[in-house]
Amino acid sequence: MSALDLLAAPSSAAAHWPGQERAWAALADAGLPAALARTREVAVRELFAPARWAAGRAPEGRVRDAGRVTAGLVAVRDAVAGSLAAGRLPVVVGGECTTTVGLVAGARAAGLRPGLVYVDGGVDLRTPADNPTGVADSMALAHVLALPGCDPGLLAAGPARPLLAVDDVVAVGVRAAEPDATTAGRIGLRAIPAGAVAADPEGSAARAAAAVDGPDGFLVHLDVDVVEFLDLPLADVPDHGRGLPLDDVAAVLRRLCAASGFRGLCVTEVDPDHAPDPGEVGRLVAVLTDALG
Repeated sequence: MSALDLLAAPSSAAAHWPGQERAWAALADAGLPAALARTREVAVRELFAPARWAAGRAPEGRVRDAGRVTAGLVAVRDAVAGSLAAGRLPVVVGGECTTTVGLVAGARAAGLRPGLVYVDGGVDLRTPADNPTGVADSMALAHVLALPGCDPGLLAAGPARPLLAVDDVVAVGVRAAEPDATTAGRIGLRAIPAGAVAADPEGSAARAAAAVDGPDGFLVHLDVDVVEFLDLPLADVPDHGRGLPLDDVAAVLRRLCAASGFRGLCVTEVDPDHAPDPGEVGRLVAVLTDALG
């Protein structure tokens, strides 16, 4: 079992509002590092000071707060590249969905071209061209794929453009009628929708891994909004009544992380401010520990 690098990227700079910058502290306080260290060697690195959301408008064609968002991606990229080069398993705790751009960029900087299993209630294919609010956490996968209209600064954080091709990616747990579903269909993004996952969580995970696994393995993106908010009230952008049960998502994550090709994980969109009870964060710690242990 590979030694694990737990990489904290506490940021809400790319979010709709503050909160996600507290995710790492909440998960650490709930015992995530100690729980993981029971079964493998774990090194913890806090990559930068918490980057809290700040009000401001996006310039035309750019994301909001592009400087801080890009700086965070570069820090994640460099840490992930070093971790993979050392033969370790990077687990990044964000932070917004954009943190996954840094995870993929780090793998590419380490000389790998992995697949990506995108476990998320949406597909994050917006760009500044079609979302003038400039909120970048709706744009993560668009920037991995370097779709037209993406922010040039974020694209420059990666060692390749695009970081991955659409055939390198499969989305898992996508809800019906997401705003970027048209884009997903147009570019041919493969997806296993939420209904199919609910019917067969482990089978869905196995199909996703098989679809993108190759010589360099695959990475996993987890947005907690894929979980039904009333089951686990931690998502930064809640969506009531359309998410998956926590047990189903836990089964998906466990199967993906047990696969021989698994090379790294990014956990995103955790907002502790939404939890009515601190114990909710502990439930997520249990899911992550079970998957990675």
